[in-house]
Amino acid sequence: MIKLLLNKINNISQSISWFIGSVAIMFFIYMMVTGQNPNMLINWGVSTLGLLFIVIFITQLILTLFCLVQLNQAEIQNRRYWFEFGLQVSNSISTIALTFTLFGISMGIGELSTSNLDISTINKTIGKLTEQFSMAFMTSVVGLPTSAILKSILIINFEHILTKDNISKFKQIEGE
Repeated sequence: MIKLLLNKINNISQSISWFIGSVAIMFFIYMMVTGQNPNMLINWGVSTLGLLFIVIFITQLILTLFCLVQLNQAEIQNRRYWFEFGLQVSNSISTIALTFTLFGISMGIGELSTSNLDISTINKTIGKLTEQFSMAFMTSVVGLPTSAILKSILIINFEHILTKDNISKFKQIEGE
């Protein structure tokens, strides 16, 4: 029981390490390309995507990485479970991204319907609409490709493991 618990903690640690390492590489590339401090990217992300989306997105991303680690370390009979679990979590990333897209569009339409449109308030109204629509579309721009990439990694990894397992079974049969 304790060994199983320690194994899960180790896998969670590996997943978080993969995430932090990926973020560090992303920040390094950002700094090399733009010459700007990563705080600017973080501030832009929070102001454009919203803190709630970022927290949900990071949680789902780490959970998908956990499923990938589990997939690679699981016994043969449990691999399909971790593969399916990882696919469902990566699918939920695109679902959340699209949900926030619709939420941002709804907020923009709501802002437009309650605004007085006259010559003195049009700039302020357009500014608020732009902010809402920016969040709406950027959540899809971030979430949908990330979801697709994670699904591809899971599928390729799972197929590689199946191929490796099948080759070792074939060699065992040949050796008999």
